[in-house]
Amino acid sequence: MIVQTLNPHNPKLKYKSVYQFPQDTHNFIKSKIVGKSLHVCCGNSNLGDYHIDIERQDDQNKNSFILADMFHLPIKPQQFDTVICDPIWNLGYHVRHKLIWELRDCVKYPNGILIFNSLWFPKINTMKLMDLYVGLNNMAFRNVSLIGIYKKIQQQF
Repeated sequence: MIVQTLNPHNPKLKYKSVYQFPQDTHNFIKSKIVGKSLHVCCGNSNLGDYHIDIERQDDQNKNSFILADMFHLPIKPQQFDTVICDPIWNLGYHVRHKLIWELRDCVKYPNGILIFNSLWFPKINTMKLMDLYVGLNNMAFRNVSLIGIYKKIQQQF
């Protein structure tokens, strides 16, 4: 995590890199990862073995980063034991299914895992929702994070 002081007149004013999980969430998700993992919409996060995002961050590991659109993942089907995704939370209803299909197709059968963090949780053909976690915080009127853990129980055709 990069922390920078942006105002030399007020050194207490600090900002941290965005586009990554808070440390507690990072640790929680890391504990759920099994086997070879892919992190889609990774931002600055180094969570997972391979990372995909639509733009490269300054501190991304060049060997494990793939520049790609979440709707057109350059991944062969069933390559990963665990797929993690934290998509933009205002993703339109009309395109959510396309993202879910792309993620589902990357997960190995049988028993591959999808860890999906969002404001919404989908029903996914060929996958079973095993657990649903709600991230709570102390801020008033803030959206909550829903982390769904899905297991692939059926081969897609």
